[in-house]
Amino acid sequence: MNNKMNINRIILACAAIFLIAIGWFIYAPPYHPPRDYPPLADAERQRMDVKLFNELSVNGSWPPHYTNERRQELILDMAKQGFEVADLAYQLLDVKYGMSGRHWLMPLEWGAYRHLRDLADRGDSSARCLAALVIRRWQLNMKDYEFYVVRAAKAGQPFCVYKMGGLLMPPDFPGQETVLDEHKGAEFMLLAAKKGVQEAQIYLMNSYAHGSRGYPLNMGKAKCWFSLAEQADTGATLTERSNLDWLIQQAHEKGIDVSEKYNPKQWCETKLSD
Repeated sequence: MNNKMNINRIILACAAIFLIAIGWFIYAPPYHPPRDYPPLADAERQRMDVKLFNELSVNGSWPPHYTNERRQELILDMAKQGFEVADLAYQLLDVKYGMSGRHWLMPLEWGAYRHLRDLADRGDSSARCLAALVIRRWQLNMKDYEFYVVRAAKAGQPFCVYKMGGLLMPPDFPGQETVLDEHKGAEFMLLAAKKGVQEAQIYLMNSYAHGSRGYPLNMGKAKCWFSLAEQADTGATLTERSNLDWLIQQAHEKGIDVSEKYNPKQWCETKLSD
């Protein structure tokens, strides 16, 4: 009899702990912005929009210059200047310490996430694109990921123009509604690269350097897109440089002309004369 009572008590205690844990994760306290946001000029907001998402796309640290601390300072400085989405990115993605490797949002983060969704649903294209990244990072509803990518891309948000290019190219994810169209996807990649999205510029660099993904082998264009990608100044090109140099050397040894140069001011379409 006593053993049965003890077992029942253990079961009840475990159930109570389980319910408390579920409630702790589901309940999100009201979100309070960490600061007031001064008005931001459209041109500055557009510049920060590109810079923020370029920084968010980089993983790792390359001391002494390209460190996680530097990235944190850059993002928080944008927030202090009036770019609220930068604050939300800092709170919801792997920018601050202690988030990398975790697989769930904490209660305070749920509050920030709901505030982000509210901004996104009110038409903020930067918030829409950030919402898509947050959804993907925390493995939430991929239908919502696609929804926000498509709408942010339609509004011209640079990084989600790049992500839209990815949606249009194989492989698609289970349940994806966007119909694959590689030609259209390539157009979105080029448009994103022209808007200053570093990942799109590196994508084009690698495509031309390998002669892959439907692009011809062209080391001149690969070098041109690399020079544009370097301008983002995130540190991402540090690992790409040695790879590109090796590919150029391999092409040269095969007798391929690697001396051509293209004009980055003309989006690497116009060949430069000697």
